Amino acid sequence: MTHKMIQIVAISSAVTLSCVSGFAQEPLVGSTRSATIAESERAKARSLSPVGPSHGEQEFDRFEKRIINPVVNPNGLIPKLGGLPTGGGFSLGPGYVRRDLLWDHLVSDSYIVGSTKKWYRAESSLDLINLLDDHLEFHADGAYENAASMPYYGVGSNSIKENRSDFRREFTTAHFGGQCHFVDRKLAAGYAVGGLLVNVGPGDLSDWPSADKLFNEANTPGLQRQSNFITGTASVTADFTTPSFSSPKGLILEASDTQFWDRSGNHSDFHRLQTQATYYVPFLNGMRTLAFRARNETTFPTSGQQVPFYLQPTIGGPNDLRGYERYRYYGNGSSVLNGEYRWSVAGSLELAIFGDGGNVYSRPGLVGLRELRGDGGFGVRIKSKQQEVVRVDLGVSPEGVKVWFVFNNAFGRLFRSF
Repeated sequence: MTHKMIQIVAISSAVTLSCVSGFAQEPLVGSTRSATIAESERAKARSLSPVGPSHGEQEFDRFEKRIINPVVNPNGLIPKLGGLPTGGGFSLGPGYVRRDLLWDHLVSDSYIVGSTKKWYRAESSLDLINLLDDHLEFHADGAYENAASMPYYGVGSNSIKENRSDFRREFTTAHFGGQCHFVDRKLAAGYAVGGLLVNVGPGDLSDWPSADKLFNEANTPGLQRQSNFITGTASVTADFTTPSFSSPKGLILEASDTQFWDRSGNHSDFHRLQTQATYYVPFLNGMRTLAFRARNETTFPTSGQQVPFYLQPTIGGPNDLRGYERYRYYGNGSSVLNGEYRWSVAGSLELAIFGDGGNVYSRPGLVGLRELRGDGGFGVRIKSKQQEVVRVDLGVSPEGVKVWFVFNNAFGRLFRSF
């Protein structure tokens, strides 16, 4: 290679290295723009604050904390409202609740209430809660209840209003049981043992005939011969709901089976199976809700035994058929279907349109829609996010118009009536 050619190659290499070095030092325009955009987004994210609840929801939360929660979850010496079975009238009395015992694991609740209808109830209970990381709880209670004028129209779906009568029902009870919770309290199962002492006598209403004047032991088992029982109740609940603005969203399934062992020799051994399904469908941001409930109670007498009328399932009143009198129908089994369309006027005020249907039957094989009784109506509720505190329902049926003013949920959980 000549000297001149070597010079040309050297000069070309120097120029190439200079160009490459220049490109390396000056970034591409597209790369610079992407980096700028990414940095801008990171700065914007750092400056953002979490989205808070709306003004209306904040006001609702304050109202719930200051007004509703002290009523629903009181602590200390309180005036007790309610506590009597439906039909007892407006009841009032002293109560004492403690929720902060044993490092918040023990709840003590005692009260005595009475009404102008001369109905009375006294109860004391202890609950051990949140044990084993909220998987176990125990409950014990004792109560005396005197319902001076229980309505009674006779047994069966064909009972007539002209046979309206009343009777006195006294229950003295004691129970002890436990319950286990699983899957973040979505599933629960429990068992309780107890005792039930019964006294039935003439009713207290002067303008109604006493039940023993219209009925007898043959058509009303237990009217003349009352029994005392040992009871055992197994229960299971599956709660698949999630919180929503006004009502929960989803499905709740419940079942309980109570065995009654007659200790008085009156041939009244039986067990009672209760099942209930409740389904909530909120929409429009939770401001509207479709709510449905199906409930069934069936008794199964042991061979040669019978179910006393005062422990038979009933329908009628503010908790099932709202267009009919309380305890309008008695039977060895009952079925109820309810539907509601609810809308929130404000955070704590809800309106509802409802329809109810139900019947009673004499044996399990007759469960269904035979001789169905139905009604419809309108309701107003004052409530928290998950619980109705005061409910006013107006129901219309072929037997008239009924107005109910009560302190419980329209579709409450299964409960023990003894």
